[in-house]
Amino acid sequence: MPASCNGDEGGPVPTTPDELQAWLATKKYTCWARESKKHPSTGPHGGDIRTYLNAALDASMKGSGEHPQGAVAVKELYGSGNEVTGWAVGVKTQAASAGGAGWYWYESFGTGPGANRIEGQNEALCTNCHAAGRDYVLIPYPLQ
Repeated sequence: MPASCNGDEGGPVPTTPDELQAWLATKKYTCWARESKKHPSTGPHGGDIRTYLNAALDASMKGSGEHPQGAVAVKELYGSGNEVTGWAVGVKTQAASAGGAGWYWYESFGTGPGANRIEGQNEALCTNCHAAGRDYVLIPYPLQ
């Protein structure tokens, strides 16, 4: 954890597109558990990625079963360069996943306000892909 974090989780993660995009731009999620470096994506996000897990999801990944409400993953998307070009985010908004209905999904294709994005509660494109994971999480664990 960077020294500037002092255990700060960054507060609740918004689940509305404009608020989430603004929250991501603050990079508060960089205080979370994370992969040691960016690496090629093995999924549909393309290019290089680096994944961050909030404390709730990090703890839950050590167990089995459903993740708790409030579990969050953020993937930084890099494309082929060294600058973040967007984000992919999953937020568990309900205690039960309910076939994916308990997850809010977000992917932005830019880092500024008004970036193109795919988002929504139970967004079919995301839910259908993530259904193959444990409670809709496909992230290899422990983080590398």
